[in-house]
Amino acid sequence: MLAAFRDKLLGHYERLDEKDIERAIDIIITETDPRLRMVRAYKRKLRKPVIRSLAYINNLVTRIPGPFEINRRAYGTDPQINALFGSADDIETLFSHSKPVREFFRDSPGSDRVYLPLAMWRTEKKVFGAALRGDVLRKDVAQTAVNFSGHWLGICGASETELRQMLIWRGIHNLAITALENITGLQTRTDALKKQRTLLKMKLRGLQSQHLGLDAPEETQDDNAVDLQTLKQRLEETEHELASASTTLETLDGYLRQVCKVFSHPSRYLRVKPNAVRVNRMGIRSDNGNSRDAARIITATITIGNKPQFETILVAFPRAAMGEPPGMKIWEIRS
Repeated sequence: MLAAFRDKLLGHYERLDEKDIERAIDIIITETDPRLRMVRAYKRKLRKPVIRSLAYINNLVTRIPGPFEINRRAYGTDPQINALFGSADDIETLFSHSKPVREFFRDSPGSDRVYLPLAMWRTEKKVFGAALRGDVLRKDVAQTAVNFSGHWLGICGASETELRQMLIWRGIHNLAITALENITGLQTRTDALKKQRTLLKMKLRGLQSQHLGLDAPEETQDDNAVDLQTLKQRLEETEHELASASTTLETLDGYLRQVCKVFSHPSRYLRVKPNAVRVNRMGIRSDNGNSRDAARIITATITIGNKPQFETILVAFPRAAMGEPPGMKIWEIRS
């Protein structure tokens, strides 16, 4: 099914399922502003940007590595999983405390595993440690420690195919949110420019009053003349910038154009970059491909808008590996 969906998107727009286009447009309108349905021919205006984004996101989703089997046993046997967690207990705690995972298994009694994205932060720092240099063991060797932390889980699927399809729609959702954030930023900028214009006008009137006075020293009048010219120039620039910003959002058509701008250029706001790093069991990066105790760890770096980048892989977690439900917290026991 995923392959068929990909074939429809990559270069074969005329065969794209209209239901997919309609669904994407509905997500966009719902996440940005329902009033956009009042714009004449809004579906036609969104059509090409939506098709472009669907094709682009589909390609991105295929670049996320996995799924990797993840459980306590994998921590001890799979270097990929071992490198991402500090202990096997961390894996069990993360999944056992996940409400979406528990709800998935509750609502899908026939599923023996759940497929979902595992996201985390990746950091590197310089450390000094022991390492062999030829036949000599040195204890002051500069090394790079690679650490993965702050793990969190994404949406749940019953199979890899279902999960990747869900991620396509999640990508459309993220672009819609980015479009809304851009519009909000423009509105905030417009408000700031209006305040700046008011302040400049007040300062300009004050300087003009001083400039017309007859009791000020001659050198002060010269300084005021320079300041007056500078203020006039700043006010003119502010007026021009404000006119441009206001025109952009003064109508729903202008609002829709900003949305189309994001979906016409999805690569500016959503990126997936496959990554690989070789580390040993201690989390030390190996820049020497011949190192026997190092394993190749693969992830994908995700960039969404201006938010911090994070790493992700797809994982498959078995129902049998679920730990006990998290206990009730003391502060929850109240009458």
